[in-house]
Order: sequence, then C-alpha cells, then structure tokens
Amino acid sequence: MIQFKGNEDLAHGYLICRFDTCLLIDPAHSYDDIILALGGRSLSGIVLTHAHNDHIDLIGHFDAPIYIHQDDAHLLFEDHLNGYAPKTHPYKRKLLDLKLVSDGEHIKLADHHLEIIHTPGHTKGSICILYENKLFTGDTLFKESVGRHDLYSGNLFDLKRSILKILSLPSQTKIYPGHDEGTTVRNEQKNNPFYIKWLKQSSR
Repeated sequence: MIQFKGNEDLAHGYLICRFDTCLLIDPAHSYDDIILALGGRSLSGIVLTHAHNDHIDLIGHFDAPIYIHQDDAHLLFEDHLNGYAPKTHPYKRKLLDLKLVSDGEHIKLADHHLEIIHTPGHTKGSICILYENKLFTGDTLFKESVGRHDLYSGNLFDLKRSILKILSLPSQTKIYPGHDEGTTVRNEQKNNPFYIKWLKQSSR
C-alpha cells in the first residue's frame, strides 16, 4: 500500500496493488507520483470514499472504472455542494465510467477483494473500504476524531451509527483516514471521545 500524502486542503490518496493490478483510492493530487508508483501495472479501478472535491480531483485523468456509492454519485457534478464552486469540476461526465456500489459489495483486486462498508454521516453516500486488515475511512473517522456532519447530506445520527459500526471491527485493524495520521481500531476504542460518548449513549 502506497500513500500519497495530502494536506489541509487535499486528502491522502492510496494505491493498493496485488501482483500486476492496482486500485486507487481518492486520487486528488500527485498525478506524476501515482503514475510512478503504478510502475506499468494496470489500474483496474478508482474507489471514492465520497464525492467532495478534495478527494476526487484527478478522476478524469485515468482510464479506469470509478466506484462510488449510489447516494454520492450525483454530488460529483453539483459544484455548489461538492466544494468546487465558484470553479467547476475538472472532469467530464460523459468520459467517466461510473460503477455504483452499495454496502457489503466486493471489488475484485487480482485474487483478493476490497469490501465496501456504507458509512453515511459525513455525506449520505460515504463509504469505508476494507482490505485485509486495513480500513480506509475517508472523512468518516480520523485519529481520535470524526468527520463533519454539517455539510450537504451529512447527518449526525447516521455518523454515530457509522462510527459504532466500523469500530466494532477487529481491534488490530489499521485505519487510514483521508486526512491526518493513521490509527487503529484499538486506539480509537480507547481514546476517541466521540466513540466513547456514543457507545455509552447506545447502551442506555
């Protein structure tokens, strides 16, 4: 797994490869670095955790299917909601090969697969992506924090349920968020104040 480190304005991107094929998660920057990391291997798909501009800027640069949750697909083209306005998105709808995914679906990667976990809250169509013991959380979960729920299609009730859902995964699961540092399920169970509060509320 290769991380393309982002900053406050651009999300981390991730490249996962198995033998001679790769999947790319949230390509927003570092196009040349991505091509270099591919090293001639085939890109079998792009997987988007959600449709905000800081996660998707390069999707038009690759000839590969784009996997996105059905509840976020429209957001790719609504610039007043996805963060591009007053500018416009840099990709063309007719050139994108969109594949709509839903909770529990698998995306093939050579002889392995990625599992889609629908985690609404930051946006209605936010997903996390599970590969082996790695969980890519986009803007749903950060180290000892959680994503915003006050943007278009965000919802606090949904976010609470999503956080409780993904932090019930095995404690050794490594978490790779869209921004900031990585963490683990174990660390979040012990130290994430949102999770601790919401877990108590759910058990009442």
